[in-house]
Amino acid sequence: MGLKLTPLALSKAKEMKEKMNKPDDWGLCVGLRGGGCSGFMYEFDFMAPPENEAQFKVSEYDGLKVYCDKKSFIFLTGTEIDYEETLMSSGFTFKTPYADRSCGCGESVSFDVGRVQQDGQAE
Repeated sequence: MGLKLTPLALSKAKEMKEKMNKPDDWGLCVGLRGGGCSGFMYEFDFMAPPENEAQFKVSEYDGLKVYCDKKSFIFLTGTEIDYEETLMSSGFTFKTPYADRSCGCGESVSFDVGRVQQDGQAE
């Protein structure tokens, strides 16, 4: 089980990459860093191809490479990345199966570490 991008998220990511004038070989980097009101914050940005691709889980969606560092991937495996537009806001959303709490802004998350460890041992 890896990261999943919905067709709309993929379309928006490719559109943003083009608007930001990123080179064709750059990919989307998805990860986590400490911080935020729930413990972790999502990282979501474009990046040049890494020197050592072995440090990442790499997926490709219609020509767009998606990189997730292996430490973040432990927590993000099975995550669906979507794009939502409402009258009030628009942006990427994350549906993360191991999340046990997230803040209202959707950028900060905490995880059920016991479940992550249990499922990781089963693989």
